[in-house]
Amino acid sequence: MSQNQNQPASRVNTMTTWQLSSLITSTLIGVGVLTLPRTASEVLHQQGWTAPLMGGAIALTATLLIAWLSRRYPGLTFVQYSWVIWGSQKGKWQGKLISLPWVLLYLGTLYVGTAITSRLFGEVVVTAVLRETPLEAILITMFCLALFLCLHEVEVVARVNELLFLLILFPVLIIGLLSFQKADWNQLLPLFSAPFKDVVRGAAQSAFSYQGYEVMLMFFAFAQIGARKSKASCLGIAMAIGVYTLITVSGIAVFGHEELQKLTWPTLEIVKTTQMPGLVLERLESAFLGVWVAAVFTTVSNTYYAFNLGLRQLFGRGLVFQRITSFLLMIPLFYLALLPQNIVQIFRAASISAYFGLFSGLGIPLIYLAVSLIRKQGSRSREEGKVAR
Repeated sequence: MSQNQNQPASRVNTMTTWQLSSLITSTLIGVGVLTLPRTASEVLHQQGWTAPLMGGAIALTATLLIAWLSRRYPGLTFVQYSWVIWGSQKGKWQGKLISLPWVLLYLGTLYVGTAITSRLFGEVVVTAVLRETPLEAILITMFCLALFLCLHEVEVVARVNELLFLLILFPVLIIGLLSFQKADWNQLLPLFSAPFKDVVRGAAQSAFSYQGYEVMLMFFAFAQIGARKSKASCLGIAMAIGVYTLITVSGIAVFGHEELQKLTWPTLEIVKTTQMPGLVLERLESAFLGVWVAAVFTTVSNTYYAFNLGLRQLFGRGLVFQRITSFLLMIPLFYLALLPQNIVQIFRAASISAYFGLFSGLGIPLIYLAVSLIRKQGSRSREEGKVAR
């Protein structure tokens, strides 16, 4: 194995502020686009448009905590600074041992989340577009694309997300605005009628749609010197909030909150009722699904890459090890994605996985920051990190 392959991946500072923002937004915008109008209005009814705003605030808080944690340990990923936070100068093995459950929980969340996202993607494709195509073929195609990304270093991930970002964002925004042609704004009234407990429940459910920001526990380590992680967090989450809020508003305004509960993929139904001015595209859902495939690809690829990168650093190996594990672990990932037998079980599994994702993205950074502050670690890292802020 060459020296470059043994070199820790976190030594390569390659991502700019814009690339970090693109990576965050591309990871967050995925399968949740198709179900959010239904889940947001399930509890809050016509006030469901506020759910993406509150859920986005939770995601933003978590991402800023992750950025803060990364600034205290610049150049280190979650796996690497876990050893520092829980270890000591005399016994570094203690840090690896104590941090192992946290690292395994985080990596397991990424792995299961990748499987569930892929399965949801496959269900949409085989029910709405390729009805004669086996689900297994759809999953294998998506996993092969994710595998191809895992064969390269992080610089390629940054460039792919930067390239696909605009392809994902602008068409979704345009389609969301066009859907207002058949909107009945009375469906949104009264604006603020939900009780406080329902507002809290709606915010929590909506926060699940923003799952994916936890990958920044790995990717923030690759920020260039001078890249502003907090700015990237705010910009990336803000764009995701804008997309999700727009889609939720259009869903409620077009169908009403009661009708949305009867739709499995409400956003897809919104697109079917939307017409392009001048009839440039007769079936707008075809174009939307093409863009949506790119959005899901970035979500699946980023989470699977973060998982394999974390596994690579856990064992202290190089890129060749990452290539081997990404190929071998794709096989159990395929069977894990096929485990739910119907759409009800898929949504139930997605809900359970979302709780673990929320803990990984919000709970673990809070615990790590508390331990870091109590043990007065990262003081030298803060001095180094002032440049990177």
